[in-house]
Amino acid sequence: MIHIENKLQFLRELHELKQQDVADTLGVSRSTYANYESGRRAPDIDMLMRLADIYGISLDELTGHEVNQSQGIKLTSQALRLLKSFNQLPLNYQEWYISHMAVDAKGRQYSLDLTPSIVADKIDEKK
Repeated sequence: MIHIENKLQFLRELHELKQQDVADTLGVSRSTYANYESGRRAPDIDMLMRLADIYGISLDELTGHEVNQSQGIKLTSQALRLLKSFNQLPLNYQEWYISHMAVDAKGRQYSLDLTPSIVADKIDEKK
């Protein structure tokens, strides 16, 4: 069973909401929601997703689940910074960087004025 009752109360109070406000948003009675906060009842997965959406957090954050990264890819803080910056770029810039990284990774020279399609064509030509 997932024990998130303290987290639910904390998040609700943090957002300055009343139990009735959250219950209304979820489409349940205040007593049903109060049971979630008291631990007398556990929300199902659909309700957990809706709660996470209300507070703008992930299910992992809501439930306190920590992802075991020992089996996954470990990223350095530098790599995480790069990914965050990359994800903020418009899609056409992302494509441009990916194309240039592909060329650079193969040890080839490139010019900054190359477009992704030109870079892709050059890679295809060398195959």
